[in-house]
Amino acid sequence: MLKHSATQIAAALLLVLTGLWAERALAIGDFGPDTCAEGYVWREACGPSDHVCVTPNLRTQAAQDNAQAASRRQAGGGPYGPDTCIQGFVWREACGPGDHVCVSPATRSEAAADNGQAPHRLKYPVCQQYAHAAVAANQQNLAQHCGFSGPRWQSDFQTHFQWCLNVAAQPPIDETNARNQQLASCSHPQTCAHCNDGSCQCGGGSPDQLCAGHGGNDPSIGCVQQP
Repeated sequence: MLKHSATQIAAALLLVLTGLWAERALAIGDFGPDTCAEGYVWREACGPSDHVCVTPNLRTQAAQDNAQAASRRQAGGGPYGPDTCIQGFVWREACGPGDHVCVSPATRSEAAADNGQAPHRLKYPVCQQYAHAAVAANQQNLAQHCGFSGPRWQSDFQTHFQWCLNVAAQPPIDETNARNQQLASCSHPQTCAHCNDGSCQCGGGSPDQLCAGHGGNDPSIGCVQQP
């Protein structure tokens, strides 16, 4: 009875640790320029510096292949030296010609394909594109005097960029769509006039009309927008 309980406890702990590892592997955040897009993790087939982004199951497979490497080499070596693979296996070469872990030909092909897709699985380029679009949208907001404000409407690239890095994939898409919808609703941008009393009056009329009750229009002076 005691032995059975200990086995159950060990199994439960294993499940907990596995869950924690999966959560950590898929954690959202900024891990530098090699930060993976959502759904991908560093492969680490050749050690911690292998930052090719792959699906979690391929990372697990790489670790399993590493653990079985010795059993897949010919005893005493062979025509390709001490790392000659037994029949049915080939060198993985995921991290270059020096990666002599013996894997199936399909696994070797998968590693090569992952290497080719590596630049497209990084989060930095995605978030850079998002931040550039967010800044451009706010510039349009300001140029058209739409009057949109709040965290969504600002021109600080780094603020948008860092926010994107620390959220999942969908929120930046939702924010971009929301900005586009708001800009589309600003189909009749306002005109703003510099009035002689120092105010900046915005509306649908001409500058002279807008400044009629504010001492006239003088484009040469600065102004502060008033409600």
